[in-house]
Parts: sequence; structure tokens; C-alpha cells
Amino acid sequence: MNTLRNSLRGLGDLFFPRFCLGCGNRLQADEQQVCPACAAHLFRLRLDWTDNFRMESWFAVLPVSRVVGFTLFKQGGLAATLVHQLKYMGHPELGLWMGRLAATELTATDAFGGVDLLIPIPLTRRRFRQRGYNQAERIAAGISAITGIPVRADVLKRVMFHESQTHLTRDERMSNTSDAFRLVRPDVVAGRHVMLIDDVMTTGATMDGAIRQLKDVPQIHISVFAWAWTMD
Repeated sequence: MNTLRNSLRGLGDLFFPRFCLGCGNRLQADEQQVCPACAAHLFRLRLDWTDNFRMESWFAVLPVSRVVGFTLFKQGGLAATLVHQLKYMGHPELGLWMGRLAATELTATDAFGGVDLLIPIPLTRRRFRQRGYNQAERIAAGISAITGIPVRADVLKRVMFHESQTHLTRDERMSNTSDAFRLVRPDVVAGRHVMLIDDVMTTGATMDGAIRQLKDVPQIHISVFAWAWTMD
């Protein structure tokens, strides 16, 4: 069966070649979304990352159990290219690949240990209609495929929409996202260890807004995962 599947895939690649979403080189029959060279080139963050910042310090005033990141986000870099492809170029399958890669490599650590639920940062209905999918939910689905941790996309609702915030300061972003979410299923997360999932951590404002909606749920434990982190 596998031989037949590989033969058909090879035939398909002959007439409809696929290309790496990172570098644009042609993918081999057994490669998905991103070539091995690009996958290896991604800069891996350590859980104890201390050069220039500690991830845990971003949420020092909020009750966060664990803060996890996978790679470094720099404008013009490979991670930025992949995030752009995921969010703006219509490649939801890339999010699955990103989540699976991170989970596969981080399961050797305690990154997901004890986590009961994965909660992707939600989009507004407007943004979801524009994009057709939630990139954070696709990453969460990839993590779930490796770890077996269920994804719950119905816990938080995005109730405010903001245009691109790339030009705003951290304080301005915090103000923009302070009331951007609403908790709609507190019963699902009470007494559970949940991990919020997002694609990029820039200032932490979006994640901060989500954490504030969850923090008063009885006996909840909150952890944070962002696939890529900025250095600033």
C-alpha cells in the first residue's frame, strides 16, 4: 500500500511539482510543506533562553505556569516567511506542519507535560471569513496530533477587531487587546491546565488579553505557547 501511495505521489509531483514554502525549492515526494534544509535552518529557542530576554518575564504579573516558544522571529528571516505563508498566502496545512515539528522536538522536554487542553487564540468572525481558517488553531492541531492533547477552540471568543498593530508600541497594543476577548466556556477550563496557542509573540499583548479572561476561573492553570518569538 505504501509503495503504491509513494508511486502515485511521485507521479503527481512529476506533473504538479510542489515547492518548499520557505525557500521555494522543489520538494521531494516524501517531503511536506517545507524542505529538510529549511526545517533544520530554523533557529530553535531553548526553554531556558536567557540571551536578551527570558520568555517567562513577559507575563511576570499574571498567573502563568509555563511559557514555551519554538523558534526565533526576525523580519526577513525564515520563521517570518513561514508565518507570512501561513497567515496571508492560504496555506493552512503549513500550520499543521509547524505544530507537529514543534511538538515532536519539544516532547523530549516538559513543554507539554500535564497540559489538559490546547486553546488557540481566536480570530474575529470577520478575520476568519477573510482567511478561511485560524492559523493558531492549525498550529494547535499539529501539536495535538503529536501529543494527543485535545484542542478546544470554543473557550474564548474574539469580540474586537484591530487592524495590523505592527506600528504600535507595546503599551498601545496592550490597550487595544485589554477587552478583545470574552470567556464563553469557563466550565470547560475550570480545574484544568490549559495552554494558549498562537503563531507569533511580538509584544505579548494579545496573549495578555486572553490570559486576563482566564485567570479568575477556579483552579485553572495557564501556560503559553507561541511558535515564534521576537527578540525585541
